Amino acid sequence: MDVSTLKNRIKIKKIPNYLIFTGPEWKVQQIYIEQIAKATNSEIVRINSIKDVFYSLRSKAFLSVSKLFLVRDDTELLQADSNVIQSILDALQSNLLIHVLTAVDKRKKYYKDNKERIIEFEPLPDTILKKYIKKEIITLSDKNCGILIEICEHDYGRILLEIDKLKRYNNVTWENRDERERDGGQYWLNHCFETLVEDGTIHEPPYDAIFDLVDAILDRKPKTAFALLRESYDSGEATMVMLTVLWNNAKALLQTQAYEGKDLAKSSGLTGWQIKNAKKHLGKYSVSELLKMLQLIQQTEIGIKQGKIEDSFAMEYLLCQIL
Repeated sequence: MDVSTLKNRIKIKKIPNYLIFTGPEWKVQQIYIEQIAKATNSEIVRINSIKDVFYSLRSKAFLSVSKLFLVRDDTELLQADSNVIQSILDALQSNLLIHVLTAVDKRKKYYKDNKERIIEFEPLPDTILKKYIKKEIITLSDKNCGILIEICEHDYGRILLEIDKLKRYNNVTWENRDERERDGGQYWLNHCFETLVEDGTIHEPPYDAIFDLVDAILDRKPKTAFALLRESYDSGEATMVMLTVLWNNAKALLQTQAYEGKDLAKSSGLTGWQIKNAKKHLGKYSVSELLKMLQLIQQTEIGIKQGKIEDSFAMEYLLCQIL
């Protein structure tokens, strides 16, 4: 199933009760999960494994409201045959289950059995990103939209974070009302954007430092990793950017290490550079440890967004768990 088909299913409220989400565009995944929950009047429940679904289904009080269960990289589901999947669907009844996968191995039976349930969320093209930016801040010029996309490396989640900075700054700079209202606010909004880019509030991060940090983590070098983390914070690096870069590299390492075929690039969609970089770190973690690392990164991101984990020590907390 493609994203447009899923969008139409949501509109007419005919959503399969078992879906599989994968792909690098995590923010769009999150948006669709929220839309599905709204369309089905369901409460989103994050679980660690499919076993938690069956435990929950036994509680009538728990299911007084329809549930949308979210599970990531569940090994039991990945190994389940069609009969087990059908028993899960029967048990769900009016509830829903979304299995979020870091990567999909198209050689495996799970992919072949569930191909119609899989939605791949690929990076959005620049034309769509500009359209979404205009929805958030209509007066931002096309030129500045392009600059924002480049700064955020075409990542929609990061773009939204930078837009939030711009909106907050725009809302507190009232000292010159005439300038603010000039050309319907277009001049002032773009002035604010250019000011934030110039002073480094909206900035292209020092990726060399980030990649050194990520290399140290994936090479399992605790002392080096913690030292580079402190340097990154001292230079003003954003926690969410570090988490995103670590996620992408850990995911590429998992795909490279777990793959047993002959054409990794064709099967995984990884570039030659990504594969070459991942091979430097092979064997430092087991496949199960890499899966756990990706789960911990996601949990840390969610914890920051929900205010459960302080941004200032989130990376240190994460490193203590994986190194």
